[in-house]
Amino acid sequence: MRLASSPSHTVAERAALLGKAGLFSSLLDAELEVVGAASDVIEVSAGQVIFEPESIGRCLFVIASGEIVIRSDLEAGSGRDLARFISGECFGELDLLLGTPRTAWAVADTNVRLVRFPARNREFRDVLQEHPVISARILAKLLAGIAGRIRSTNKLVSNNTPWVRELRRQVFVDKLTGLYNSAYLKDQLATISRTPEKPFTLLMMKPDNFKEINDTYGHEAGDTTLQRLANLFARAMSGDRTAIRYRGNEMAAILPREDAAAAHKMAEELGAQVRSMDISDCTDGVPVTVTVSFGIGCFPDDRADTGALVTDTHALLFVARAAGGDRILRVEAAT
Repeated sequence: MRLASSPSHTVAERAALLGKAGLFSSLLDAELEVVGAASDVIEVSAGQVIFEPESIGRCLFVIASGEIVIRSDLEAGSGRDLARFISGECFGELDLLLGTPRTAWAVADTNVRLVRFPARNREFRDVLQEHPVISARILAKLLAGIAGRIRSTNKLVSNNTPWVRELRRQVFVDKLTGLYNSAYLKDQLATISRTPEKPFTLLMMKPDNFKEINDTYGHEAGDTTLQRLANLFARAMSGDRTAIRYRGNEMAAILPREDAAAAHKMAEELGAQVRSMDISDCTDGVPVTVTVSFGIGCFPDDRADTGALVTDTHALLFVARAAGGDRILRVEAAT
C-alpha cells in the first residue's frame, strides 16, 4: 500500500513537527533537521488505510494532527479497536525495529497529517549508519517506549534479545574494523560520568605514519593496515575492556578499574606488536615499519569531566607524533 508524500513541507517544517513528539523531543535543532531530511509528510483522509496486516514495517509514523485507530479487522462489527493514537504520538515503531510484517490495520479516524520516518525512498538501516550518534539517542527512546508498552501487558523487552543486539550492532559497531565506534564511546561515557566512584583509564592510539602508507600505496593498503591495527588492539582488550575506533585511524579503549601504570604497560606491549607487524603484502613487498603513539588519561584523577578527558587525551596523540612519534604520553592532572 503506497501513501503519497506531500511535497509542500520543507525540512525545517518536518523537523518542527517531529520535535513535538516525545520520541524526538530530546534531539537538538540540528539533529531534528537531520531526521527531518530523512522523513516525509503524508496527508491521509478519514477512513483511509495507512497500513495493513502482512505489510512489512519499514517506517514509523508521528501524528502531526488528527487521530489514528489500530484495528484487528476492517469489516464493520467483525473486528475491534486495539489502540488509538492522537496528535504528538507515534505508532508502528515496534514493527520498524523488528522489520517484521504488521499484524493489524492502521486507519485514519479523522483527516490526518503524518510524518513518516524514514521516508518512502529511505531505509532505516542506512539512516542508522549515516548518523550513529543521533540514531543511538533515538533507539534508546524507541526501546524505552516499546518496553513500557509491552510491560503493560506483562511482557518484557530484554536487551539481550537477538533483534536488540542486532540494532545495537548497527548503531554502535564500525563496519571496517569490527570495533565499537565513537557513538558507543559517547554512550558509555554518558553512563560512566554518573558514577565517578568507578574509576577508569582511557587509552588512545594513533599510527604515526599512516598517511604515508595511504598516500604511497593507496587506500586499500591503508584500510588493510587499519584492520590489522584494530585486530591487535582488540586482542589486547580482554575482560571488560572495550576497544573502539574513535576517528579515522585512531583507536580508544575504556579500561575499567585500571590505573595509568597498567595502561602504560599495555601501550608498551601494543607498540612492540605494531612495530613487528608485517604489512609488506600491502606495500608492494617493501618493508614498512608502522609505529604508533598513545595518550593516557584517568577518570576522575586526571579529569573529572569525561568530555574533557577525551579531548585532552586525544590531543596528546598529535603532541606525541609532532615530537617524533612512537611515544606514550599521559594527561597532566588538573590542579
